[in-house]
Amino acid sequence: MREPIKDGEVRLSENGLALVVGIWQDKDGETININFERNFISSINNKEGSARQHRNLYKHLKETLQKHGKWV
Repeated sequence: MREPIKDGEVRLSENGLALVVGIWQDKDGETININFERNFISSINNKEGSARQHRNLYKHLKETLQKHGKWV
């Protein structure tokens, strides 16, 4: 078994890569922020009509945060 990926490490595969990505629930309780190497990448939400709405990704990330006790 390989060692866990460390911050800043990128592991290449045949057609992709693995890296550490941070996700957290924003203070508004409706937005999930995404970052890589301490650089803000984007945010998503489940607000109808929002340019940042992505229902499927939001659902999966919310479930991941809930599973690890990180959803308020």
